Amino acid sequence: MAIDFQAEGLLDGLDGPAREARLELLERLASDGYELEELRSAARDGRLPLVAVERVLGGGVPRYTEREIADRSGLDADFLRRLWRALGMALGDPTERTFTDADLEAAERVKAFRDAGLDDDRILDLSRVMGRSMYGVAAAIGEVFRETYQQPGDDELSLALRYAEAARGLTPMLGPMLEHVLLLQQRSLIDQVAVEGSALADGRLADSEEVTVCFADLVDFTKLGESVAPAELGAVADRLEELAGDVAASPVRLIKTIGDAVMLQSSDTAELLAAALAIVDAADAEGEGFPQLCAGLARGEALSRAGDWFGRPVNLASRITGIARPGTVLVAGEVKDAVQRDFRFSFAGGRRIKGLDGEVKLFRARPPEARSED
Repeated sequence: MAIDFQAEGLLDGLDGPAREARLELLERLASDGYELEELRSAARDGRLPLVAVERVLGGGVPRYTEREIADRSGLDADFLRRLWRALGMALGDPTERTFTDADLEAAERVKAFRDAGLDDDRILDLSRVMGRSMYGVAAAIGEVFRETYQQPGDDELSLALRYAEAARGLTPMLGPMLEHVLLLQQRSLIDQVAVEGSALADGRLADSEEVTVCFADLVDFTKLGESVAPAELGAVADRLEELAGDVAASPVRLIKTIGDAVMLQSSDTAELLAAALAIVDAADAEGEGFPQLCAGLARGEALSRAGDWFGRPVNLASRITGIARPGTVLVAGEVKDAVQRDFRFSFAGGRRIKGLDGEVKLFRARPPEARSED
């Protein structure tokens, strides 16, 4: 039985070409098996042009309840809900059929990880990292889609058709591409791991390792936010992340961005110091409209958890960055002592750092060709 979309209120407020486009889109979606309530919800939320894309990305038609996913995958329902929350997914009524075949396959893979010996806490830790990381990837892909496929003057029908065609063509390539990048990153990490004999003797890896950490902050970013539009401020932060990505070639890694700052880490102190100097210079090269950077580096024992780093060098590098002058790189004495390449250093004094014991000797670092100002 055909749906009377006018009577259902799905054409309210529309006339002319916009009404015709909405009507044809609704008819197409209904013929493809979309339920009236699903169409109502999409129209109410302003996402009718995206409904077909959601189906492409959703792994099929929702057909399972939470209990059915648990029973079929071998995962208990409580752990399944914890897993979904760790991934950043919303949880609805457990009796509704909201899960797809793809969701079932994912749950079965998690069961395989469990059977391979990973405990639940580790699985949840990995899920949180993947959820945060994939959210960023998904947001970036969505922005690229909008910029590429949304055109001035689009009506709902033309936009929906263009989005759906692009999603059907490109989505199958995303999985292999993401898998390839993940394997590249894993190989890069393996190349940097050094396992000590004492750690192998008792069957464990060392809990911490000697690393160098760098923070690079945009100078007066908060003040800048008072004078420019949010979009422009966001563009500055995005550009900082791009600059950091440009210098973060292995063995230097970009760990995270924190608004107006980036955190870099490496086991190779010289390479990280070179990267810090490069990113500060790159910010200067952006011109007057871009804030200067200041950077701080520290070295010591740190603990890696879920892709992040914790410990004294992390705290110290952050504090040193707050002391560094605009356009400079300031390092702790351990960093200076660990560098084998011909950087130039000038003593910047000793400072007592809040939260840390003792006085920290600080040095301003410059590239080899720079002349010392001592």
